Amino acid sequence: MKLTQAELEFLATWAREEWEPSCYQMPAHRLQLAHGVSGAQLIQVIKAWTAAEGKKDQDILGVAENPSPRWPWFTNEDFDTRLSEAALEQETRRATAGQHATRINGLEVREQPTSQSPPPAV
Repeated sequence: MKLTQAELEFLATWAREEWEPSCYQMPAHRLQLAHGVSGAQLIQVIKAWTAAEGKKDQDILGVAENPSPRWPWFTNEDFDTRLSEAALEQETRRATAGQHATRINGLEVREQPTSQSPPPAV
């Protein structure tokens, strides 16, 4: 998933703030709260970026150095669109990798490989 410079600035700052004890008093987290977005949603966008770019999760910390980023999405719909793109990209990568997943109440449950041998006799 290709992110804009504004998205990278915001997400890098947000990720660095996560390490701080008072992160919700810091600029990116205040913007997160003001827009009603969960940390899990931001992580989903970060994960889609790292997968697409072949990077590690921690690489987001060093991609931008703006300590007071702006909110990079102009409307809630813009953010929802990017979140949908991230989810679609992650699902596509899973399907391509031959992994199977089921969502139950929003949680991912991976199918376990089954044994070809019959169950033990009782």
